[in-house]
Amino acid sequence: MELLAPIGCVLCICRRKKVVLTALTLMGFAQVLCAQADSSKHKKVVALTDSITSTRTFKGQLIYNNLRNTVHAPYTPFLNQEYSSYQEEGINDTDYNLHTAFRPIIQSDADRFVNIDSLQGCQFPAKKRSWLYRKLYQENLFIIRDSASKFYCTIDPLFNFQGSVDHSDSNKKFYQNTRGILVQGNVGSKFAFSSSFWENQADYPTYLNQFIAENYVVPGNGRPKLFGTNGYDFSMSEAYLSYSPSSHFNFQGGYGKNFIGDGYRSLFLSDNSFAYPYIRITTTFWHIQYTNLYTEFLDPFADPSILQNNEGLFQRKAGSFQYLSWNATPKMEWGLFQGMIWGAGNQYNQMTLNANYFNPLLFANTVKYGFNNAPNMVVGAALKYKFSNHFMAYGQLLLNDVPKQLKLVYFDNQTAHQTGVKYYNSIGKVHFIFQLEYNEVRPYTYASKDSLDNYSNYNQSLADPMGANYRELVGILHLKYDHFSLSFQLNYAQIGLDSNNHNFGSNIFEPLPATSPNHLVLAGEVSTMIFMDAHISYLLNPRTNMNFTIGVSRRTYNSINYLDNQPAMTLIYVGFRTSIENMYVDF
Repeated sequence: MELLAPIGCVLCICRRKKVVLTALTLMGFAQVLCAQADSSKHKKVVALTDSITSTRTFKGQLIYNNLRNTVHAPYTPFLNQEYSSYQEEGINDTDYNLHTAFRPIIQSDADRFVNIDSLQGCQFPAKKRSWLYRKLYQENLFIIRDSASKFYCTIDPLFNFQGSVDHSDSNKKFYQNTRGILVQGNVGSKFAFSSSFWENQADYPTYLNQFIAENYVVPGNGRPKLFGTNGYDFSMSEAYLSYSPSSHFNFQGGYGKNFIGDGYRSLFLSDNSFAYPYIRITTTFWHIQYTNLYTEFLDPFADPSILQNNEGLFQRKAGSFQYLSWNATPKMEWGLFQGMIWGAGNQYNQMTLNANYFNPLLFANTVKYGFNNAPNMVVGAALKYKFSNHFMAYGQLLLNDVPKQLKLVYFDNQTAHQTGVKYYNSIGKVHFIFQLEYNEVRPYTYASKDSLDNYSNYNQSLADPMGANYRELVGILHLKYDHFSLSFQLNYAQIGLDSNNHNFGSNIFEPLPATSPNHLVLAGEVSTMIFMDAHISYLLNPRTNMNFTIGVSRRTYNSINYLDNQPAMTLIYVGFRTSIENMYVDF
């Protein structure tokens, strides 16, 4: 009863001040105290270094149990949100102690707790199938292995053939034509590799064309070339090499994307922008995982006059990120975060990094450089609490400045917070996942005094695609029955845009004002964005999330004074695709 008293006080404060993260945080403290007071009431926490002698039995016998002569390769799972949503119940099971916030999750770690392959597929008959059936529904297209099982490699096609029509815009027709290849494999149990490449031609609705024209990049991709009358031609490649010398360490280097968090959005680091070079070092022991990520980003908007070569539009800058995850109990995961963006290219676009860039200690560079200086520093904290195997809550808090009024219920400019819940269960043979998430980012949160140090890559935010000075509510529902899935998504957001040539803090590419104007959230021209999507899919092969999809998207964007109104979009689309990446168009 003594432990319930502080929780009651916190809930009272939250009802009055509406600070949900405070409740989640102190709920976590109470859980730690309970676990220490009476460990017999909780299951034993399984560390990553412990061995698991049995695999959890999930509802339905899924595809992995029907694959024959297949080695379990330590691939990192795909980042696609819908694809990974069907893993959530398994990787968040309270029997296990898996760190889930830094993604892609290293699968060699995840396999100690749950067979991720078993969560992707559909129920298949146990009898032996033909080669064509297995390649279409169960296996990778090409599998290369040696007789001693020391080398294993798979090769698969990647594609997205999609056609759509916008009934709100004179029935204009659009297309997506993507072709690519994915190669994955491992050498023994310690080395893994992956490489993928996409070539694209596409034509997009009006609001995406406007984004491309203003930013010179396709959302989630790089710079396009004109193709035909209204289309674009662009490509992207990703690759990594992974080395795990022991269960405590993993070293990964490559060119790709990363995501930190358990939500649909991430306020720390998301996969919203284009791929980038990175080195990722993961250290795990006891209930703690510590990740260092070193990256190189590009800023196409840098002033070309400061450079003396033909890459004047691509000024280099560096990123350094640290994330500490602590599984305090089987139900609770804490996280601490530090991010640093450094405009490190000289006049010849050569990297000139200070040794402190490589400092692996959490918060060390924040203490050294402080906020609102060069480099641009952000820090944060996260919490995930699993009420049961079916229900969890999560949250993030990010600071880019020290609040001038040190009160939990009030934060000055340059802060952001996220609160969300997930619920997953089954009714008969229908498996469903529901997610509700709220994000609020105050003005100027990701900006910097030097525009080159802003929190971006390739003219796209490294966090939420809407930048700053907004409030957003996201609701997602997935229903899955055998091969079929039905998905619904609703985004409602209010954004405070710049008006009358005044910077109200929504544009992260604008430098910080000389003096802090103390703008509240939604200062400026308030606009409302509503995005809805519903689609039904038929999954063929879970190895690459190969599926047929038909759906409809609806988007409206209106401002109070009608200064920033955009045409409504009602898009009906049909596609045959392998969905392994995210392309965020809900902004």
